[in-house]
Amino acid sequence: MKFIELINIIKERNDGKIFEINIPAGFNDFEVAGITNDSRIVKKDYVFMSVKGYKDDGDKYIKIALESGAGAVCTKSEYPDGKVMRVNEVRKLTAVISSVINGNPSGKLKIIGITGTNGKTTTTYLIRHLLEKHGKRCGLIGTIDYLTGKKKQSASLTTPDSPQIHEIFREMAEEGIGYCVMEASSIALLLDRVYTIDFSGAVFTNLTSEHLDLHKNMDNYFEAKKILFDGLNENSFALSNCDDKYGEKILEDTKAEKIFYSLEKESGIRAEDVKLNISGLEFSFNGIQFKSNLTGRFNVYNILAAIGAAHQLGIDYETSAEYLKSFEPVNGRFNSIRLQNGAYAVIDYSHTSDSLENAINAANDIMSHKDEKGKVITVFGCGGNKDRIKRPEMGRIAVGNSDFVIITSDNPRFEEPMDIINEILTGIDKKYENYIIEENRELAIKKAIEISKEGDIILVCGKGHETYQEIKGIRTHFDDKEEVQKYGKLLEK
Repeated sequence: MKFIELINIIKERNDGKIFEINIPAGFNDFEVAGITNDSRIVKKDYVFMSVKGYKDDGDKYIKIALESGAGAVCTKSEYPDGKVMRVNEVRKLTAVISSVINGNPSGKLKIIGITGTNGKTTTTYLIRHLLEKHGKRCGLIGTIDYLTGKKKQSASLTTPDSPQIHEIFREMAEEGIGYCVMEASSIALLLDRVYTIDFSGAVFTNLTSEHLDLHKNMDNYFEAKKILFDGLNENSFALSNCDDKYGEKILEDTKAEKIFYSLEKESGIRAEDVKLNISGLEFSFNGIQFKSNLTGRFNVYNILAAIGAAHQLGIDYETSAEYLKSFEPVNGRFNSIRLQNGAYAVIDYSHTSDSLENAINAANDIMSHKDEKGKVITVFGCGGNKDRIKRPEMGRIAVGNSDFVIITSDNPRFEEPMDIINEILTGIDKKYENYIIEENRELAIKKAIEISKEGDIILVCGKGHETYQEIKGIRTHFDDKEEVQKYGKLLEK
């Protein structure tokens, strides 16, 4: 497709009137080979979209993009070159061009968006599992992987940029996939990465403090999440956790059918008689018994969201209950490993204050149902160069709810590990003495295993599925699961 033809198609669309695209006089038309906002991957006859990010400005790379063969550059700025045009809405235009040059693939799929602070990943995998078991091929875009039929690639972003999203959609459509379930992060919603996508439904999990380095306050964070539901049409569904303080408010302005799920309030989908142990959970709803290999009350919420979405997509609750039995925990999400000394280690991605509290509460719930009580030993740290507000709160939660805590490093990135740890310590009341500091994460995990006994639960929190640790900007291999297995085996010798 020629570039001018592409622009004319966009101007004729329903949303075409929002764009002001000033094509320079004497512009040389070309056959569009691709689109990107990353100057490093520009090729001949690509369209380079120069966006101003939170850390960098695409205008700095216009010259590089042109030297790499870009046929056109779109920017909000004035730039003295015959291939560079000024555009008022660069991010939205990026999404529209990405869709058009890939054949508008999202229109060939039923797409379900999942948003919230915690639970997005497990919920996406649950919905995909239920659909696939029902014979409906389903792709997935999320924090861990992008799944497009036979192809699986590790995720670079929870919700990728528009060019990659629509490439993934095209691959799904070409594979004959009819459904896609995807995580929609607040950043992606705010930066128009999912603009133009006609969602068949959306799910809200919960909202707690996260990404406030970007959003500044909870009101802004909430408004970013709400974008997903405000954009739904009357033929779609909106499923929300009404036990969360934002659960009803987030659906106030949606045109979609509203459905609520809960454990505590009256709702259309409510779990009752919840039972938890280290090996799984069960609950009843609508006279049906649901059993799962997942555990923790937070996973009851994830399951309710999944069966609710599946019901909207044509799978009845009894069938979902049967399919649920074969679902295995998602990598890095409350994965339990039995150690040789009889203790359990749990690997969990809990890296926010709320998810950390959920993980510790889940361990305490499990412990309360055991005849012989053990200790809950928590190993955690906080990531560097982001969201410092949560650090003291995570310290308070960990020490106040665990029997013993080892405070360590997560991904310190460019910060000094001890500076992060010291900020965690500011949230801990001086009356507590049930913690130690071990900056080295490997030694912290080793220490937790050494002091554990039969019946204890060791929570290794923060990194989950990640297989690296980032220190001073350098990533080296590090896998919490591998460390647990290594030192768990050493104890048996």
